[in-house]
Amino acid sequence: MSKSLPWHALESDPDLWRVYMEKLGADGNSFEFIEIYSLDEDYPPEENIYAFIFLYPDNGPTPISNISSPDVHDNLWTIKQIAELDSCCCLIALLHAIGNNLDNIVLKPDSPLATFFEKTKNMTADERAVVLLNDQKIHQAHEETAEQGQTAMVDTERVGHHYIAYIVSKNNNLYAMNGSSRGPQAKFIRELDKESFYSHVTREIKQRIHELNGDIRFNLIGLARK
Repeated sequence: MSKSLPWHALESDPDLWRVYMEKLGADGNSFEFIEIYSLDEDYPPEENIYAFIFLYPDNGPTPISNISSPDVHDNLWTIKQIAELDSCCCLIALLHAIGNNLDNIVLKPDSPLATFFEKTKNMTADERAVVLLNDQKIHQAHEETAEQGQTAMVDTERVGHHYIAYIVSKNNNLYAMNGSSRGPQAKFIRELDKESFYSHVTREIKQRIHELNGDIRFNLIGLARK
């Protein structure tokens, strides 16, 4: 493998993400990103949300003991955040969100995303990471997007925050998708009951904030039906 090019961190910006994903071939008529401004129970977003992407202060890799294995019947799409992709946690979370909602998100034929998902559909999480690392079209779009952010570009070391995605499987199970975990990238949380996807996710986030001693430097964005 040739020496990899740097991948810079992306800002938590729904408009920036939309342009990025459209540039990679996601049909903008099939999705939108919406920012969630409250974790209160009386603030459920009305949009049909396919996935949530959560940004929080980074305390390093999740210990293996805290990861539960995914249900083999859920057939989740996962990708590993290998060392060479250390600043790509936003992209990894976006791929987890879209890769587990390919029935909902329309990808334009022969686009970079459509080609990537087709090429990697039968690969392991680690193999997918290597394909991503060497995908020049995705890398170019990624760097162009990073340059459009409002803050200075951050190079390939830990950036102090981390992105994960929350998705619901076809069997109605809630998972946290974390590319940097040292165990499986999919952590089973619970089967959804009569409560909404939003309610379960905000409960998880409140617990995470409690574990961070009340640190509120977080952001939550939903991948929703347009």
